Amino acid sequence: MYHYTESGLSNVYLKNGVTVEVVDGEEYTSIDDMNGLHSAIAQTIVNTNKPLAHDEFKFLRIELNVSQKMLANRFGVDEQTIARYEKGQTKIPRTTDAALRALYMESQEKNNPVSYFLDLLANTQAEKAAKIIRLEEVEDHWEKVEW
Repeated sequence: MYHYTESGLSNVYLKNGVTVEVVDGEEYTSIDDMNGLHSAIAQTIVNTNKPLAHDEFKFLRIELNVSQKMLANRFGVDEQTIARYEKGQTKIPRTTDAALRALYMESQEKNNPVSYFLDLLANTQAEKAAKIIRLEEVEDHWEKVEW
């Protein structure tokens, strides 16, 4: 399995969909469907019941293609606050966590009922155990596989 640290996340392993080649003694890695992979990772993060980790927060912001400044403006906080969330220096408030998830879901044109947003806010005692995400490419798309 390929440990996909290039995502910025330490817990993503790929079973397939990866090509590793050695050219002139240098190892080169390519992902067959980078956009699909990143979408699958983001969906997995958004759908978990545990609070966002700092690296997951950053991953979702990058997937939304917004700067720290733009996200700070949207959330009504200072740009440095977003930077501190992403560095793990400040705890991410549940409202901010839920809002970022909702923004991502909206960007993917997924059904985003108010109850989902409220459930995230209400779930302050969410599971905190770290999980390893294992993804497999299946018939031209990525699927989460429990590990």
